[in-house]
Amino acid sequence: MDKDALKELKEQTKWLKFLALQNLQNVVKENLTTKEHKRIYSLTDGKNSTYEIAKKLILEGIKVSHTTIHNYWKKWNALGIVIPSEKYPGRLEKIIGLEDLDIK
Repeated sequence: MDKDALKELKEQTKWLKFLALQNLQNVVKENLTTKEHKRIYSLTDGKNSTYEIAKKLILEGIKVSHTTIHNYWKKWNALGIVIPSEKYPGRLEKIIGLEDLDIK
């Protein structure tokens, strides 16, 4: 790929991110409405399994089953806010951190 094509591709990528960010923020806000949702999403890093996330949440005083986490993952995957992990088959990872969307 030549320099001009690469420069144009980077410019287009910048604008696509800008255009998508507001919609993404809205989808995340509408679907991660509780502390539980936000913590599960935050721990969905492609490495943690549903069992591992459930164990970590119990230590934080949030009781949730791995099956519930799996159900959230299915819903969030359909929404496009999580994607399959490339390194760990069967696990998902968030596409963007909540802090990057200014969501607390």
